[in-house]
Amino acid sequence: MRPSRFVLKESEMYTKTYTMMSYASATTTSNAVFVGDAAALGLSLQTVAASVVTIQASMAEGQVAAIPADTWSTATVLTANGAYAVQVGMRWLRATQAASSSSATVRLTKQVRVN
Repeated sequence: MRPSRFVLKESEMYTKTYTMMSYASATTTSNAVFVGDAAALGLSLQTVAASVVTIQASMAEGQVAAIPADTWSTATVLTANGAYAVQVGMRWLRATQAASSSSATVRLTKQVRVN
C-alpha cells in the first residue's frame, strides 16, 4: 500500500492568524481567541496615531461566552508598532483599548503542533 501524500509528520505545525482588532472598527474589546493549543504565539500592532493596546489572558475553562469578567488579567501592553512574541500557556487571549484611541490593528498568529 502506498503512503498517502496527505499524511502529516509528527513534527509539523499549522499556522492560524486572527485579526483581533481592526483600524476600521470602533471595537474596544476584541472577541476572545482560544490559544490553549498553541505551541507558539505572536502579536503584531499597526497604528496610525499613538495607541495603547492591552492584551489580556484568561485561564477560564469552557466556551468564550462563559468566560467570567473577573478571570481576565493583563498579559502585556503594546505601545508601539511592531511584532511581539507572547509566552504560551494561557487558554484565552483578547485585546482591549480605550475608546478614544481606537485606531489600532492587532493580529494574533498562533502555531499549533499536529500530533
